[in-house]
Amino acid sequence: MTTKEIIAALERAAKANRESPIREGNILRLPSSGEVIMTGDLHGNEVNFQKLMRWADLDRHPQRHLIVHELLHCSNNNRPDECHSYRLAAAVAEMKVIYPAQIHILLGNHAMAQISRDEILKNGQPMVRALNTGITTAFSERAGLVMQALDEFILSLPIAAYAPNRIWMSHSLPSPRHIASFDDFIFEKILTVDDLKRDSSLRALTWDRFHDTESLEQLKTKWNADIFIVGHQPQEEGATLIHGCMIILASDHPHGRFLPFRLDRSYSPEELFKQIKPLAAIA
Repeated sequence: MTTKEIIAALERAAKANRESPIREGNILRLPSSGEVIMTGDLHGNEVNFQKLMRWADLDRHPQRHLIVHELLHCSNNNRPDECHSYRLAAAVAEMKVIYPAQIHILLGNHAMAQISRDEILKNGQPMVRALNTGITTAFSERAGLVMQALDEFILSLPIAAYAPNRIWMSHSLPSPRHIASFDDFIFEKILTVDDLKRDSSLRALTWDRFHDTESLEQLKTKWNADIFIVGHQPQEEGATLIHGCMIILASDHPHGRFLPFRLDRSYSPEELFKQIKPLAAIA
């Protein structure tokens, strides 16, 4: 993609994100029929995204929804000081424009760090600096325009998806220390850069770890959910089920996995976990 095409894709995808017909505030309310393909963090893995697109085959399955998150900041950069994960963001944005009702992108903590310019380390590498360097190297005097379009794209992202069969999807979940103070107003308000920097509830939903059964039971009641699907926490084997209701996925490495499920039936957590598939099996 050319510089002009990348900027246009990010801008048009931001518009599509905001105008999604299934979006209510900052939550995607999925229909009661069709299918979902939920992923874990992608972190710049263009190969795995292309595999997901091939498996989803959205042209032939108009009722199929592909949900991705955490696009930025490569897990393994060729150089520690230069990241090219903007390419995955641009590729996903391009597909969002083509399939606006079928591809959905959720906000993650790395995207928040990128827009707030708060440094975050991954495998000992400074991710925000590395991505900014990668953009500057690739686009020279037009780097500022690309960064601006990327920021607007990030600001347009919803923060959770909810399926009527009581399955909740977000990058992470608030941990026990943030349950009592969590403010659901973040699901309704128009998010600003300041929110991404400072809103404690938004940060809890995208940054927190160390969940327990009691806090998840509280979230079930609070959000009318039975099962949570998230990413954020590294999974060497691609997936795990913890506390009887929380599935954690990773899609950013050779052992990455994804989770397809139907919207017109209910699942137990164990049944849903058995639906998980390896990305390595996709040719």
